Amino acid sequence: MAVKDYGSHQQPTNVQVVAPATLNAGYTFDAVYEGNTFTVTVPDGGVVKGQRFIVPFTPQVDATIIETALLPLNPSHNRGGGIRGEDSIPTGVWRDSLCDCCKFGPCHPSLLNAWFCRPILIAQILTRMKMTWLGQRTHFRNSNTNLNDSRTEIDQRWRNTFRNIVFISVLFCVVVTVLVPAPQLDPADPDAYNALSDSEKMKYSINSWLSALFGFYFFYLMVQLRATLRYVYSIPEESCLCMYCGSNPRDGICGSGDGSSKLCSAGVPVGWEDVCCAIFCPMCVTSQMARHTVDYDYRRATCCSRAGVSSFMDDEAYEGIENGVGEGSILVV
Repeated sequence: MAVKDYGSHQQPTNVQVVAPATLNAGYTFDAVYEGNTFTVTVPDGGVVKGQRFIVPFTPQVDATIIETALLPLNPSHNRGGGIRGEDSIPTGVWRDSLCDCCKFGPCHPSLLNAWFCRPILIAQILTRMKMTWLGQRTHFRNSNTNLNDSRTEIDQRWRNTFRNIVFISVLFCVVVTVLVPAPQLDPADPDAYNALSDSEKMKYSINSWLSALFGFYFFYLMVQLRATLRYVYSIPEESCLCMYCGSNPRDGICGSGDGSSKLCSAGVPVGWEDVCCAIFCPMCVTSQMARHTVDYDYRRATCCSRAGVSSFMDDEAYEGIENGVGEGSILVV
């Protein structure tokens, strides 16, 4: 068990915080420092998004801070003993590392789906996060509502995410394997393609294009989903920071966190780390996201249910950080 001792007579420490949005004086939001979540109060004059300002941070007086990832699930703080609740999903850090795919054994349903049927696992995680099959978050948007507050939905589309993705996956398999099967080519023969008939060439082209679109679609969903998880649980990037070439990594390469981005359907800052992980290690990335959103030590995993856990109820799906604060409040020191 990871325990950090701060002693019983700690003085406040000044830390630097980056404002997650343009906020008025007196507004409060959550920040994470050394694995500890604390409340930041916006100083007089207010702040603008991206502005850095200094606030005092006082460690816990009780001398011990236990990492959230190691705490048992407490049903009294979580409706139905589900996957949601401040004590069930860590903030500031991933629950475990990218390479812990076999943490629950080689036959665990989440690992099997990540390896053999990744679209199913992606659909399950999207359902847990109340995201649509297009990678959109179901925000309630009007002039009187904070766009970072995901607890109120504008629609119920997330309920059909699993069904829609399964339908797309089955339709793709039927088309490319039954209706338009690509002819087998000998990779050692450079003239194999030219030897095909016109109809075979057309089938080969259609099959290749459909496969490319199908692959890009799930690559895009994976990037949007990982960026959303990092944003809502305040997990900073640790790798690929050199690819920003002097720009602020917090701004990402697309997305803004205010829902205005058209390129990024989730509306959150997408980082180079999200893109590179989705390209070079999609199986590990998907498995890590599944383990982060559910503590499989306390929930039984299933292969084909819409959320990937047994007895999943709708009110267990993501409802936003309590009081609508905390999303995107990554601490920079």
